[in-house]
Amino acid sequence: MKNQFKIILITSITACSILLFQFFWVYRTYEESQENFQVKVKNALQRSIDLFFLEKVRTPTSLSNSDPYLSIISEVTDEKKENLNLKKDFPKSAGSLKIGMQPLKIDSANLENVRLFLVKLIASSNKQSVDLLLVNENFRKELDKEKIFIDYKLSLKKKAILDFEEVVSIPLGTNEKNWIIEARLFKTGKYLLLKNSIPLAVSIILVILTGGSLWYLGLIIYRQKQLDSKKNNFISNITHELRTPISILKSTNEALLQFGEAANPEKTIRYLKINADVLNKLDYNIDRLLDITRYELGVKYVNLNHVNIVELVRSIVNKFQVNDTNQITIITELENETILTDKDMIDAILTNLIDNALKYSANSAEIVVQVLSTSKYWQLEVQDNGIGISEENLPLIFDKFYRITSGDLHDVKGYGIGLSYVKELVSLLSGEITVKSDLGSGTTFIIKFPL
Repeated sequence: MKNQFKIILITSITACSILLFQFFWVYRTYEESQENFQVKVKNALQRSIDLFFLEKVRTPTSLSNSDPYLSIISEVTDEKKENLNLKKDFPKSAGSLKIGMQPLKIDSANLENVRLFLVKLIASSNKQSVDLLLVNENFRKELDKEKIFIDYKLSLKKKAILDFEEVVSIPLGTNEKNWIIEARLFKTGKYLLLKNSIPLAVSIILVILTGGSLWYLGLIIYRQKQLDSKKNNFISNITHELRTPISILKSTNEALLQFGEAANPEKTIRYLKINADVLNKLDYNIDRLLDITRYELGVKYVNLNHVNIVELVRSIVNKFQVNDTNQITIITELENETILTDKDMIDAILTNLIDNALKYSANSAEIVVQVLSTSKYWQLEVQDNGIGISEENLPLIFDKFYRITSGDLHDVKGYGIGLSYVKELVSLLSGEITVKSDLGSGTTFIIKFPL
């Protein structure tokens, strides 16, 4: 029990750890996907705005030369030909100024960045209006390149807000007071879930497999506990059942040895008959246990012969017609009384079912044994008026060593192997056994065998 508890504990911890890891992995995957999505959308919007400015704002023609350059101010002189510092010495009154220019070569690798900087500067200083339709066209193309197919709405706003999952904004200048272009996205959650459907599906499958494994392990442990309980009950039952014949054998043996009963031929014969009956029953039960083991191991095979089923049923029933209080009725509805089957197996099946019906009858037993046939199968039915079987116990009666619990009382003798033995035999004959029962109203066993 302690080992089972340790296994359950370790398995539960492992399963919970796997589940937590899967949930965390899915969450992190979704977050990373969301961050990448925002970066891609923002970059696409930035490129769209840059393309718009590059198309609509003129840049110096010097940048289009084979050796691109920009003209920058090198010096400023006044009428007196004195150099002026534009920050400190710029004259307040208008006057003649001479401005000297010199070319600044632009590295071709940085040409695009320089052009973007200039067009933004020019657009900002000239208060260049933004055509959202053209930006929208560029934005749609950029999103298509990134394989992002999502609905959105572009708008021009004065005040920027922080980016979040459904809103991305790009300023049109470097000044905080500049206008911004905002892209409001729709159904981003659904889009991200679809994009992450494969890892999500893998995670769900792993979670299901983990949960299923834990459930299966719990089922195995539960069945193991049931098997242990049945084993213990079987040991308890067989101990009680063996104690009775041993007590009888000891009593008769002591009577013959110590109390002089051996000198009385009549009592000696009676005691020996009692001992023979007890030993025969023990031998029969041992044979049943050995037969079950043989059948399960596939050692014993079916021996099919043509059998007069009516005669066989009558001979079996006659073995139980020793008590006038019990009534066993035979009903036959057969087209042909001769059936191809295993005589010994049918004998064992019917013997066990009638024996059980007698054991579990409260007072006088009324048993009906019915044999009938159709074009496809023949049927053996045993109906009694006994105490019946409760609904919760009904699915378990064919389990080996299972007996309905009644505390420490053993008012009904048995080892819990009879019905298990019957089901094994029915299976070997390719038959099917079903049972109907109501507590307090009796039980009916129905067995169908193919023709």
